[in-house]
Amino acid sequence: MTPDTAHPNESQDAEIDLGNEQAAVDPALFEEMPPEPPFTRTVHTTPLHLVTSAESRTNRWTDWNGYTVPEVLTDLGDEYRALRGTAALADHSPLVKYRIFGRDALAFMQRLVTRDLAALEVDTAVHVIFCEGSGLVLGDGLLFRLGDDEYRLVTEETHLAWMMESAQGFRVGIADVTATLALLSLQGPLSAACLNEAGVANMDGLAPLAARWVDIAGMPVYVSRTGASGDLGYELWADAEDAPHLWRHLMDKGAPHGLRPAGFALRELARLEAGFPRGGKDYLSAFAAVASGDASTPFELWRSPPVAFGKTVFNGGRALRALASAPPRRRLVALVADGLEPVSLSSVLSGGRMVGSVTTSAFSPARGANIALALVEAVALNGELAVTASRHEGLAFRETVLGARVLPEPAWNSARSLVLPAPLRP
Repeated sequence: MTPDTAHPNESQDAEIDLGNEQAAVDPALFEEMPPEPPFTRTVHTTPLHLVTSAESRTNRWTDWNGYTVPEVLTDLGDEYRALRGTAALADHSPLVKYRIFGRDALAFMQRLVTRDLAALEVDTAVHVIFCEGSGLVLGDGLLFRLGDDEYRLVTEETHLAWMMESAQGFRVGIADVTATLALLSLQGPLSAACLNEAGVANMDGLAPLAARWVDIAGMPVYVSRTGASGDLGYELWADAEDAPHLWRHLMDKGAPHGLRPAGFALRELARLEAGFPRGGKDYLSAFAAVASGDASTPFELWRSPPVAFGKTVFNGGRALRALASAPPRRRLVALVADGLEPVSLSSVLSGGRMVGSVTTSAFSPARGANIALALVEAVALNGELAVTASRHEGLAFRETVLGARVLPEPAWNSARSLVLPAPLRP
């Protein structure tokens, strides 16, 4: 508040008597100014916000887990061609990251997730699923073993309250490090070459789901052979203070290899082509589902979910053993629709009856067709399927029905994601 706004209906002369030394002084004149600009209190940004803002040519932003991130930095088509032909760099810092540590860390994680972690080695990651007591999925993510008694769980949604409650009785600590740990996703067939150019040697020897510490331009960085692109790729985990410098260094060194910055829209398109479901988008956490029918089991969401029935006790274990003996009532499947024009897909039909819902859809450049992830009644998957499609034609909104079929494999399933890249010259 300032003198000219404190009392808008009064003149400034009435507020301040310049000739009276004993006149009351507006205390607003001595209020401490806020230490940051106002926009920082309303826009939740990642450590890479300023460098990605400098890359933006579209001013298109979106919300991801409460963070404001670029949706498209330059052009989605150009970013896609870089991802599939050379390499793309993106800010994936909004993914939720937990540090789990303590002498009971392994025992706690064994209780929390459905997979058996006994053989998980240090500097290795695995996909994990966690369920509630009825065997319904709460979430999934990537679990890294950082040390003998230290893990990092990376998920799409927050689960801190449930994890803290589940930790009672275990000598374990849980910390949300999302804000202090930046995540740079470097994906594409030339991603290893970009890292090699940036000064990281022997990246061609890092196996899928493996990780190691490296030094990049004097900054300690944890590099993992992970990502949701369905192709060769790496994720770089760095301190928030180092992240902007790491971004600039990678962009500078990767430019000769065609490295381009990318936004959130490319991440969504890539994971859809690779067939990776996203929590909160393709399935609802059992705690978030309004109706019990909105929640899903692991057998409905994944073809071969990592459920270790040999483990003695884990969350939902008894219910999952019973569910495994019965066929799932519905399945999350990848669909491809007829037609060559980009459209928005919604419902799945069989014989004119609605048998499922599309959870994510987009036009796939790899297939030259509209693809989708959809939850569909299992009994309907053996018959002919169709999807409702809509698109804008000028000011009109057109809706039609297109034939559809289940994709036996992801739309993008590059062998590069599972093998070591070609040897690189130092």
